[in-house]
Amino acid sequence: MTLASLTLLLALGAERPITFGIAQPYGPEHAKQAAAKLEPWLTSALKGPVKVSVYATSEELADAMATNAIDLAWITPGAFVQASQKNGDAQAIAKAMRVGGGGLYYRSVLVVKKDAPFKALADLKGKKVAWAGKLSASGYLFPRELIRTSGFDPDKFFGGELMADNHQAVCQAVRDGKADVGATFASEPAEGKDAQADGCSDAGPIGDYRVIASTGNIPTEVIAASGKFEPRRINDVLGAFAKLSTTKDGKALLKDVFRLEGFGVAVDGDFDQVVKLLGAKGAKVAHAADIVLPKGPPVKKPTPIVPDAPAADAGAK
Repeated sequence: MTLASLTLLLALGAERPITFGIAQPYGPEHAKQAAAKLEPWLTSALKGPVKVSVYATSEELADAMATNAIDLAWITPGAFVQASQKNGDAQAIAKAMRVGGGGLYYRSVLVVKKDAPFKALADLKGKKVAWAGKLSASGYLFPRELIRTSGFDPDKFFGGELMADNHQAVCQAVRDGKADVGATFASEPAEGKDAQADGCSDAGPIGDYRVIASTGNIPTEVIAASGKFEPRRINDVLGAFAKLSTTKDGKALLKDVFRLEGFGVAVDGDFDQVVKLLGAKGAKVAHAADIVLPKGPPVKKPTPIVPDAPAADAGAK
């Protein structure tokens, strides 16, 4: 706990701290710095002591939410859906906005080194892949679905797999030759532009990587509440995150900690794609209709997850 957080905690008395869990999507060092910045901000924004805990993987964070070991979490949609299957009281509060102040979706991309000989998805058959984690939407679930809808069996397509646990490690594995291809994320590209390996920014420069294949739009990570979090505080949390993009300090926190441009309200249907991929039942979303969000550019209409072009190997199963 940082000195600033401790000072605020002492000033607020001995009430039980709210616990906020995060994983390490951008690597351990970023997670450590994120926790140090989040604690004092959350303590101030929620007017009570908050303790941020870092979990090594999304799976561990999902288990913490499912078992009520934490109150709140910044969590991937895959990990949230898994948590909600184990504990039906877990619910999504706010979802990330990545593009242009209003983009509630992003993409999964398969990336290789810039000078790699591969030109299309079919060229990766039999190669070694690096994944970000089995509950990562962009780093595992959706690229595997892209492979399946391209006519291949995702369990047999690659010759080897490496579970890297975060996006930085995925890209580093590709850079170091430990994997031929990696699964990471990309923001929605500007019209007429190609998607970039945005998930490789911590193992950059991004220009050293090349996107081989891209999914359509997929749901972003969310702020979620476990079953033990007080329902009356849900709107407080949504309001705090929704207002981040309205101040200079808030925008800095969004950029440094979340790599985002804002948070919007989670709504029914946000997790349908993930629920389908995991073979799960629907996930619960908190309804906080009395929160008025800051105005911003309109949200882009989501597009379905389909491959850009069919695979050349029509005989693959």
